Amino acid sequence: NEFPVTRRSLSYGWRSLRRLRADGALDVVDVEGTIQQVARQGFYLAPVLKRREVNHARLLLFVDRQGSMVPFHRFTRELVETAREDASLETVQVYYFYNVPQQYVYTDEHLTQPIELARVLADCDRQTSAIVVSDAGAARGNRRLERIRETTKFLVELRSYTELIGWLNPVPKVRWQATTAEILAYLVRMETMSQDGFSTTIDVMRRGNK
Repeated sequence: NEFPVTRRSLSYGWRSLRRLRADGALDVVDVEGTIQQVARQGFYLAPVLKRREVNHARLLLFVDRQGSMVPFHRFTRELVETAREDASLETVQVYYFYNVPQQYVYTDEHLTQPIELARVLADCDRQTSAIVVSDAGAARGNRRLERIRETTKFLVELRSYTELIGWLNPVPKVRWQATTAEILAYLVRMETMSQDGFSTTIDVMRRGNK
């Protein structure tokens, strides 16, 4: 299948995920400040400098693997690749899970290198954007109480570290009905893995809208 979001759009989206702070090198000419200084002193000696703005955006991706997500592996891999290639983000951390992020998540696609979820979340702060990528049971039309319960527990824990949470679902919204995804969509901003869905998710990350 053709990837629902172009690589160019993914790259553009990641680049727009910005948390700028003027705490970089003191090497940017402050034109307005320089003019004001000349006006006060009546002569020009040197430009007024200000600090360079640095992007402190941090991205945390939780990606569902195996099982019903197998048909979407190529799609999720491209999502991860473009995020990692974007040098403007301060940090990009990617962790994988099967169905539900539980006590352990994994640093590799094959789910062989576990790391404690608590350790991952300890690195989060209120400026961290967290995106979950999973079909949430929609691919197979499942609604399972245990999955709802465990995912809710994960989302509550994640929300104690950051409110900037989004969910990308590769399954069209029309297929969420009567599945776990339909319930979870009430708990987190869930969008389809489409051009519009990805753009909306990035906007949520930037503005902090629920």
